[in-house]
Amino acid sequence: MARTATALRNTPELPQAISSTSTWDDDTWRFDLTRPGVTDSSRTIDWTFELPDGSRFTDPGWAALRNTVKRLLWSLRTDPPAGKRRLGPGSLISDFNRIRVLVCWMVSEGYDSFSQLDADAAAGFMSEVKERPGRKGEALSLGTLAGYLLVLTRLYAQREKLDDGVPDDLQRFLEEYGPRFPRVLRQGRAFPYTPDAIATALIGGALRLIGTPADDVISLRDLAAVAYAYRLDGKPTPAREARARRMLDGFSFSTLPKEDSPWHAPVVQLKDIYALIERIYDACFVVIAWLVGARVSEILGLEAGCIERHVGPDGQQVTYLHGRIYKMATGDGGQPHRWIAPEPVVRAVDVLEQLSAPIRKKLGPSNLWMLTRDPILLRQPIGIPHTGAFGGRLNSSFRTMLDLPLHQGRPWHLNTHQGRKTFARFIGKRDRTGLHALQEHLGHVSRVMTDTAYVGTDFELAELINDEILKETRAALEDLLTASNLSGHAGRMIASRSPFRGRTQDGDLGEYIDFILKDSGMVLGVCDWGYCLYRREHSACQGDDHGPNAVLRTQSACARCANFAVSQRHRAVWQDRKVRNAQLLEHPALDGESRKLAQERILECDRILRGLDGENDGVR
Repeated sequence: MARTATALRNTPELPQAISSTSTWDDDTWRFDLTRPGVTDSSRTIDWTFELPDGSRFTDPGWAALRNTVKRLLWSLRTDPPAGKRRLGPGSLISDFNRIRVLVCWMVSEGYDSFSQLDADAAAGFMSEVKERPGRKGEALSLGTLAGYLLVLTRLYAQREKLDDGVPDDLQRFLEEYGPRFPRVLRQGRAFPYTPDAIATALIGGALRLIGTPADDVISLRDLAAVAYAYRLDGKPTPAREARARRMLDGFSFSTLPKEDSPWHAPVVQLKDIYALIERIYDACFVVIAWLVGARVSEILGLEAGCIERHVGPDGQQVTYLHGRIYKMATGDGGQPHRWIAPEPVVRAVDVLEQLSAPIRKKLGPSNLWMLTRDPILLRQPIGIPHTGAFGGRLNSSFRTMLDLPLHQGRPWHLNTHQGRKTFARFIGKRDRTGLHALQEHLGHVSRVMTDTAYVGTDFELAELINDEILKETRAALEDLLTASNLSGHAGRMIASRSPFRGRTQDGDLGEYIDFILKDSGMVLGVCDWGYCLYRREHSACQGDDHGPNAVLRTQSACARCANFAVSQRHRAVWQDRKVRNAQLLEHPALDGESRKLAQERILECDRILRGLDGENDGVR
């Protein structure tokens, strides 16, 4: 596999120090990563890995290839391809782990330099990668494959900066292979959001646990600390053990409103109390991640006293969660940031402060996530858990306690980033039909964000939200333009004018939607029972420049609003409303004013439903 002629290499200078503790020639590179939740392995590159022929990558025979890999990684950190950001230590370590797989494959195939990695060799490598088993023996995900493709892309982009760069022929492989992964290098690797049914059960279960159950667990922990305090000074004896158990026997868990029995069975063993404490920590994590949108490192960096209350320009009090953003921040301390905090998050922080109080008192640090395997007597090592720990806990004990529903017949796999994606999706969602449980907790946050450009320095979160708004707007236009029948004032207007009425989605429709989004500046307002093609001058709810008025935005107001459109996907909402008001009319004690209001609501529902059936709804 001959190399093509190579231009003069622009080889960057080699650094003496990689970090405060590692140099270029060290067998192990340990980066200065101090953000919360980072383990030693997550900040380390170990060059001594074993190769398929039994040798080590640090053996003298691999010096040239090893040096090229080091130069590649360092160039991505100090001199990235044009238009690309410099990679942080975490991204470098991820790339190293993929390059290690590539190097092992090269050795097994008899290659000893990147100059041999042409298009055919790259195709062979990717075919081999696709055959590797993934989690639980399943095929590798599209995102994992994209990571390996990205490494090859970076090898090609940086080839002129390496003494042993890949041949130009590799471009042929990238041009042929890349299109098989549409938009994979970014969107394909993105974490998914949590499906609505799972998210509702997950957040609802977490909110339940941080209420009275959290108070119970904290009280039980304090009681157990007294009961078993003798273990700190002396040996356990049967008499002492029996006395401790009797103290805990008298503890009973609370019975929650609308429930017939205590929320948990009695426990007397320390390991069972440990487990309950962990579940309360898990619940606090879920509440903050899914209702604020912070990353896991940002959550694990929270400290006592992080709740702040300020009065906004409109005189309304706004509650913030104060912390730091570590991703892309200069320096290890992160960049200060504030997130809007709904009341459940305020409660979660209060619970965390109570849970962490004994540890903070003992050690001094103000961090809320100093955990230990012995949270009662504090005899085991104490530290911030690594970021991957919560993924395992959410998918095991916490899922079991909450009895989460299945998704398409299988357990949904949770990860710590899903909270952020789910939060962004909800805030960006324009049509929130069927999401009333989430609306209750996130509606206020959504309004404040719209009014104050709250995302501030969290540019990635702002981008996620804007992407969701665009997706929602496009999906709404597809629904409205192709629907055979629409209801509502705006719906009737669209149905009478749409050239795509009753058609399936095609290229012409996509181009037409692109034209509308580009030239019309159309904005979808948030709505829970239809679509709001928001124009302030026609707003029946007296909205402002930001969108509909959340207080006056009722079904009755929307039903008479010139901005309102209803499609078949919203039929159930109006049918349910009609049934509820019909049942209300049957109540013998209903007063005259309420009876009249229920009758008017039924008429509104009838008009909407007639419009969806293609009949004249009687409104001009």
